[in-house]
Amino acid sequence: MRRSLTTAALAAVCLSSASTSLLAHSTESTPELGVVLLGDQGKGNAGQLQVAEALSAFCKRERCDFGILLGDNFYNSGVKNIDDSKFKTHFEQPYGQLGIEFWAVLGNHDYGFGFARGNIQAQIDYTQKSKFWRMPTRYYSFHKNDIEFVALDTVALPRDRDQQSWLDRTLDKPKPGFRVVLGHYPIHSGGQHGDTRFMRDNVSQKLCGKADIYASGHDHHLEHLKTDCGVELLLSGAAAETRSVNATPRTLFAASTLGFAYLKKTSESELKIQYIDSALNVLAEFAVEKAKERTVD
Repeated sequence: MRRSLTTAALAAVCLSSASTSLLAHSTESTPELGVVLLGDQGKGNAGQLQVAEALSAFCKRERCDFGILLGDNFYNSGVKNIDDSKFKTHFEQPYGQLGIEFWAVLGNHDYGFGFARGNIQAQIDYTQKSKFWRMPTRYYSFHKNDIEFVALDTVALPRDRDQQSWLDRTLDKPKPGFRVVLGHYPIHSGGQHGDTRFMRDNVSQKLCGKADIYASGHDHHLEHLKTDCGVELLLSGAAAETRSVNATPRTLFAASTLGFAYLKKTSESELKIQYIDSALNVLAEFAVEKAKERTVD
């Protein structure tokens, strides 16, 4: 049974160190790679700007090599064309000040809402126009510092046989140091939408032993969970607004607060995930070791 997370209950759900402030001096050595991950950010509202300002301050103190956008890049119904003003107001203005690339995946609102349809190709083509926006195709992979990032179009995935085959081929290749799979829809979630049935029933087990982390958005909160075979589930969908979140048996941490996630490579054998609020408090931290060949019991 799910239980609602009050402020008091949050401490019990968080199985990591207590919150700390990034405003204090850090004695930890500089990571080999630093990545910020945020989702559901494309509101163009005060919440988005608040988190963007927090990101700017954070990246002045911590290493930020690039960012990941976990979908719903442009509410409510995506963009109309490559010259849509939302590219400026919802992306360039909030995040251009960071001076880093942002690799983006598609969310359901990027496809449209109600009778309004979004132009997916425009988001892909904008890669050629922007200094910072990266979306080479609907689904793709790229490598950074011995980490393979596999970006999915989870909105289309259930009916997209070509993408399903591509994912199988990609996961069957020898795993580099680490593999991080990205998508908008979560596998498991304690938020409003809950588990995504297709991701849970058809994708989760494929990741066992072949991926270390699955990162998603869709639900508007921060949460860390784990699959039966040990794949870490990073949920970061609170970059513009928040909704309530409930603890599930898989929940290791959850918070209904504006913020983002930070992934850093601390050594050849370890990654760390931090969840950070818009006041730059580190709410939780999890260490991730390289996945070994594992299967669900």
